[in-house]
Amino acid sequence: MTQWKDEVFKAAMKVMQDPRAQKVMSNDKVQKAVASAFKASFSIKSELDDKKADVARKLNLATSDDLRTMKRELDRLQRQVARLKKQNEDLQKEE
Repeated sequence: MTQWKDEVFKAAMKVMQDPRAQKVMSNDKVQKAVASAFKASFSIKSELDDKKADVARKLNLATSDDLRTMKRELDRLQRQVARLKKQNEDLQKEE
């Protein structure tokens, strides 16, 4: 998918170098239409993400945000365990 996006982006950049395309893009109506398209794309993606999270909650599934949060917590706990082990070793050396 990323390769496809890169190809589309390269093609769009090539087209934008054409003076005719620059003239069309300088039109206010075209700029507003492009802005509306981006806005619609963002709102659709947001709605889909919300629906996906809602379905995951209803099915009691972990979302990617849940997994990310759990990983951060696990990392924090692992650091805490390592710190406590070191403290324990230091106390045993003192005895």
